[in-house]
Amino acid sequence: MSADAILPKEFNTQHVMPILIKVQKVTQHDWINLANCKGVADFGAHTTPVGAAANVEETWLYGPGDVDHASGTAYDATTTSIVVNGMYYGTGANPRLPPYYILTGGGEVIEVLADSLPLTAAGTLTIRRGCLGTTATATGLADNDRFAILNQIVLTSSTVGFTLGHAFPLPQDEYTKPFA
Repeated sequence: MSADAILPKEFNTQHVMPILIKVQKVTQHDWINLANCKGVADFGAHTTPVGAAANVEETWLYGPGDVDHASGTAYDATTTSIVVNGMYYGTGANPRLPPYYILTGGGEVIEVLADSLPLTAAGTLTIRRGCLGTTATATGLADNDRFAILNQIVLTSSTVGFTLGHAFPLPQDEYTKPFA
């Protein structure tokens, strides 16, 4: 499907409060785990460096992860546990904290219910498939397929300093269907 074929959906966001974020970014590709929400959309931020330089608009990505399926085949649409690697991980103060959403390359939103090793790059995720109106599918869950962690924001500009931003939370109720 091309971008021009996607029809916009209108949602009443009157009662959706943005998450306000203030962090000290110490290195390029520093990241933020948003433990109080399962995922966010529409993140915007600026980083103000120490010294005389002007602040910069922050560029960002979702945290990455890779499917690690030893057989080399895709997990099927009924799978409730997947092995993963290549994820950013935090220190004792910054682990990945379920529940959170991941987005596969096939467009499926998956809720992570448990993360066996939240302080490492690899582990086993216990999952609920087809959330937020998406359909459970094997597409995007083959060995080495990349996925996005929707409550983890990676700040990609090279500027370091205080970062002030906002993000809009995705629905906490996985049965809400904004993407149906």
